[in-house]
Amino acid sequence: MTSTNSAGPASSPGRNRGGRPTKAQAGELDRKIRECALDEFLQHGYEGTSMNAIAAAAGTTKPSLYARFPTKEDVFRSVLGWALQQHDWPEPEPPAPDPDDLESALTAVARAAIRRATNPSMIKLEQIAIAHASRYPEIARRTYGTGFWPRKQFVVDLLVRHSATGAIVAEDPGMLAELFLGMVGGQSRLASFGIVRDTEEQDRHIDAAVQLFLRSLRPVNGG
Repeated sequence: MTSTNSAGPASSPGRNRGGRPTKAQAGELDRKIRECALDEFLQHGYEGTSMNAIAAAAGTTKPSLYARFPTKEDVFRSVLGWALQQHDWPEPEPPAPDPDDLESALTAVARAAIRRATNPSMIKLEQIAIAHASRYPEIARRTYGTGFWPRKQFVVDLLVRHSATGAIVAEDPGMLAELFLGMVGGQSRLASFGIVRDTEEQDRHIDAAVQLFLRSLRPVNGG
C-alpha cells in the first residue's frame, strides 16, 4: 500500500502538479488491477467476479476501472493475455537450457511448458477461458493463439542455430516451432479436463515427442 503524503497531492514526489497520477503510477495501477482481477477470476470464476469486486480488491474506484476496461470481458481478455506472457506466473521459469544440445534443449522446453500448463492456477484459468470461448471468440484466440507461446522464439532460435550447422533441415522454423509446441502441449489440453498424468508418464510422452520431431528434421542423407 502507498502511504499518503500529509502535505497533499501537489507535494507528493510521485504525482504531477494538481494531484494527477504520474505515468509510472498509472502503470502500477494497471498492474495492480490485472493481478487482483486474476485472483478474483481464479477464486470466483468469470460469472462470479464483478467489476465492483475487482475495483475494491485493486484499491481503486469504479470510474477509474471502467476508464481502463469498459466491460468485464475487456478485463478478462487483458488479464488472460497478461498472465500467459508472465515469466514468473504461475511459477518462475527455469533457466534457459543449453542451446548447443538440441535434444536436451527441446526436452527442457517441453518439460517447462508442461509443468506450467499443468499448474492448478493455469488449469483453472484455461477452464474459465474455454467455458466462455463460444461467447467471446477473442478469448479463445488469446488462449490458443501461437502469439502467446512464450517459448516459441527460443525454439525458433534453436532450429535456426542447428540448421545453420547442417545438423537438421528447418526451412520454416516458425511453423516448425509451432508444430513442436502444439505436439508437446497436448497434455495441457487433457489437464483442462482434469486429466493430469503423473511426472513419469509426462516424461515418456515428452521424450517420444522430441524423438519424433528430431527424426523429421534430420537430413535425408544424414545416415
